[in-house]
Amino acid sequence: MGISKDVSVRMYRTMYIARKSEERIMDLYRQSLVKGTVTSGEGNEGAIVGVTTALNPETDVCNFMQRDFAGYLNWGIPVYNLFCHYLANEESSTGGKDGNVHHGVPTKGLLPMVSHLGAMLPNVTGAVFAKRAQGLESVGLAIIGDGGTSTGDFHEAINIASVLDVPVLFMIENNHWAYSTSPDHQYRCERLSARAAGYGIEGMTIKATNALEVYETARGIVDGMRKNPRPFLLETVTYRLTGHAAYDTADYVPREELEAWKKEDPVPLMRVKLLETGHVDEAELGALEAEWREHVSTEANRAIAVRKPDPDTLVWSAYRKAVPKENPVLPPLEMKDAYPVQAINAALDLAMEADRGVYLLGEDIGDYGGPFKATKGLYQKYGRSRVLDMPLAESGFTGFAIGSAEMGMHPVVEMQFSDFSTDATTQIGVNAGTYFFRTGIGLPLTIRMPTGGGLSYGPFHSQDLEGMFGTFPGLKIVYPAFPEDYFNLLLASIYDPNPVMFFESKFLYRRLKGDISFDGKIGTLDRAAKVRRPGTDLTILSWGAMLHESIQAAADAETKLGVSVEVIDPRVLKPFDWDAVVESVKKTHRLLVVQEAWTSGSLGATIVAGVVERCFFDLDAPPTLLTPPETPVPFAPELESRYRPNSATILEKISGLMKY
Repeated sequence: MGISKDVSVRMYRTMYIARKSEERIMDLYRQSLVKGTVTSGEGNEGAIVGVTTALNPETDVCNFMQRDFAGYLNWGIPVYNLFCHYLANEESSTGGKDGNVHHGVPTKGLLPMVSHLGAMLPNVTGAVFAKRAQGLESVGLAIIGDGGTSTGDFHEAINIASVLDVPVLFMIENNHWAYSTSPDHQYRCERLSARAAGYGIEGMTIKATNALEVYETARGIVDGMRKNPRPFLLETVTYRLTGHAAYDTADYVPREELEAWKKEDPVPLMRVKLLETGHVDEAELGALEAEWREHVSTEANRAIAVRKPDPDTLVWSAYRKAVPKENPVLPPLEMKDAYPVQAINAALDLAMEADRGVYLLGEDIGDYGGPFKATKGLYQKYGRSRVLDMPLAESGFTGFAIGSAEMGMHPVVEMQFSDFSTDATTQIGVNAGTYFFRTGIGLPLTIRMPTGGGLSYGPFHSQDLEGMFGTFPGLKIVYPAFPEDYFNLLLASIYDPNPVMFFESKFLYRRLKGDISFDGKIGTLDRAAKVRRPGTDLTILSWGAMLHESIQAAADAETKLGVSVEVIDPRVLKPFDWDAVVESVKKTHRLLVVQEAWTSGSLGATIVAGVVERCFFDLDAPPTLLTPPETPVPFAPELESRYRPNSATILEKISGLMKY
């Protein structure tokens, strides 16, 4: 087969150590020393070792699944580290903060796993795109099971890779079972690789019990992808030789079928093939196996002896701290009478001109300039490689952006309307939001969210979703109301080392103007609240379009009611600047929060609760939240104008609160 002794023995060593390690982990699970869901790669070793041997951990990118223990070893992760992770001890790569197979080393191109399996495929695609943009001839390995091919992100990732010519080897580990669901309940095609034709790429199905044959096939595919960067779909057919996890007795598996596949168990089969090559004899191989068993035992025992993580010393934060000195200094900029949408465009242009790591992606943002023209002219200036019109696939291209951010780029995603971000909730909240807590590594991702009503766009184009995304730990929520903040806070968001949801009131895009004076120094998103109008009798907290209605209502209250109203613009809703609000409420003794989102699950409701907790004995009236009705946003202008709070309804609330 033309495979050297060193490579062949190394492959068998990986498979053998993986098998013995997983057997030991199962024993530790039965002793209650390992917790959580423990899965086994038994039956899968030939596929994962064969394919990963064809890749280069120094340049390439991959994600591993729950049955790819051997893949971690082949990627260079010491077995001791893997035992530490399963034991959730102090030396675990996540410090005990994530589960048994949910770990990775992004600095080595190994992306951490998330249980929403299809979600990882766009991450790999984006990470490869980033590495190639950084000058590395990277190839990706995006792994999914036969069941995972039913997910939307499977389709979205392959389609994006095909459209952008990103060389990712999409590997389907077809082991015949998706937990307890058989293939005939998952798909109807004879071969999953046949789907490749629909994406305009090549595909192949191979039996994957002989690791040497798998390696030769994968090596040919990967070499071809390096010469001609295009994705490839490879279905590796094997069989899961155990239950889904340690607790699964797999009674649903036909016994005769299982016994037939056990005869092709990849580990003993690899042993036979290795002896047949003549590279080693029985005595030498037996000695090596004894050495490897001892290594597994020693490393497992070492890991068992490590103490557990101390919850009292853990930093309980989902955010990486921003370090301003890490940010570049940009050229100064002055703008007069700029609309918010012009401020956004200018901020993007300035960042992109100074930093090739900043790029844009979304729908219709290229030559067209975006539906609201926020990216007008940037495609013509920076080209297709940095202003990416993406397929209509919010989850896919958001996952793509996450992958590129994992590799150190600063992607800026534009959701055409914030409403469409719900298609990417898993990528945003579950994947990006948890990333720092899981890995200890920042994720500089910005998602622009044209949001809110007032334009008669109806229920699917007018929702204000900061409350929904505010429930996810690890996301920052920014909501500017003035042109200077659209500019300055967008730059701060791009260079913040955390995922930022940047909400932009569509209503304000071309309804107010302001001057921008930027000295080149990028600010942070900390302690961001500003007093927009000082007062002594009542505090209003509001953001976006509602802030301007609140400022008008405050002015009306002064002239019509003789009431002095302080108006605070939080600018950043999460993490929230509690000090500024508490200071104001302790002075005025009254609070009114005004928002465009509905009440249930909203950040306004969270703020009211927080003020009650912090200022209960300073309050002369119940903190009040003014919101639209608990309905979707109506379409007709006559209905929408009644639906949204305005200066008149705010003034009514002020009058009511002053009667206490």
